[in-house]
This record gives sequence, C-alpha cells and structure tokens, in this order.
Amino acid sequence: MKKAEQFNEWNQNKQFIDSSDLRKFFINPREIWFTKMGINIGFEENGKKKFTRPVIVIKKVGNLFFTVALTTKGKKDNKFYHLLKDFNLHEDHNKNSGCSSVILSQVKVMDKKRFEEKIGIVSAREFEIIKEKLTALLL
Repeated sequence: MKKAEQFNEWNQNKQFIDSSDLRKFFINPREIWFTKMGINIGFEENGKKKFTRPVIVIKKVGNLFFTVALTTKGKKDNKFYHLLKDFNLHEDHNKNSGCSSVILSQVKVMDKKRFEEKIGIVSAREFEIIKEKLTALLL
C-alpha cells in the first residue's frame, strides 16, 4: 500500500476514533497498552497492524497520557533505546516478551480514546529506570 493510501485509511480511522464515546476503563502508569498510533511523518513511529503499537504509560494528566513506544527492533548500547527486562505481558501477548525495547526518543502524549487493550505491566524498578533514562535524555 502506498503512503498516500495509508494516510487516507488512517484519516478515516482517526475520524472514527475521535467521534467515539470515551470508553470507561482505567489507565495507570507502568501499564503496557496497544494504542492507535496511526501513520506518522518522517522518523516518527507508526502503528503497525490496524495502526496499533504497544506503549508504556509514563504519566496520566486527565484524559491525556504521556507514553513511550515499544519495538522489537531495539539497538544495543544506544541511549535512545532501553531493553525491557522485568515486565509481564498477558498470556496471549507473550511471544515478544524477550525482545521488547522502549524507544526513549519516541515520547508521545495520547488521548484516552487511542487506547485499545491493556497487554501487560512493567515492574516498579524497571519503570524507575525508564523514567531516569527519559529524564536524562529529555532534560
């Protein structure tokens, strides 16, 4: 599919998401969720299948959430990536449990309407390491 077609499909999907009612579920820091990331510009991370990508929730501000994207293609010894070591995925998502990395350079504020499915949680210690690395990278 060409990029223009992907943008058109994502635009229709995004309009549906925007017009939908706010779903009643809770989202908390440390949780790993599939979110509707969409098709983005340049080097920004895209959603993959059905425009979704897993993210870790860093902080909640009302119905907005500060998140970082995950990937299975992280780079070792790179300040922009952090290999996850201590996290739990729900049983039907365990296939990528050994090779997921946080893309520290891909922080994004997301509306609650983008959140699709909770798939796991990061340990408290791992979460502190991620926050420390984000602080060092961003500030």
